Amino acid sequence: MSTDQIENPMDSQGLHPDAPRHKSPIKWMALVALSLVSLTTYAMWDQEKISIKASVTIPPLSASAQRGRAIFATACQECHGVDGAGGSRKGQPLIHPMYRDNQFPDFVFKKSIRDGKREKNWRFGPMPAIDTLTEQQIDEVTEFVRAVQNASGID
Repeated sequence: MSTDQIENPMDSQGLHPDAPRHKSPIKWMALVALSLVSLTTYAMWDQEKISIKASVTIPPLSASAQRGRAIFATACQECHGVDGAGGSRKGQPLIHPMYRDNQFPDFVFKKSIRDGKREKNWRFGPMPAIDTLTEQQIDEVTEFVRAVQNASGID
């Protein structure tokens, strides 16, 4: 054995044969990142969802639409926000293009109030039936919501 090999026992990578070898940390970093994403998703899965909040314009209202607004404030506002603008953790905004008349006709809107509606398009849970309202009150609420939708640019 030459003196060079004894004095400089390095391999082709320039490391001593007894030096500890560390593998790339990329696999571990990816595993930690995946774990954090999974844990965060799991922790937030059943949390209440926060509704978007719509910009609402209140037009001059007819007498029946004014009554509908008052009824809405007592029967619907807790879930759908002030004047249907949303912002609640319990329900979606009604001043939204998804609820315009050609997508969600009045008869469907009224049936949803009267009979409730299963969760379909939003993650706020099913809408309970509002069985304390008369047909006339449901008509007035519908008239109010449609007037606000039109004034807010949702046709």
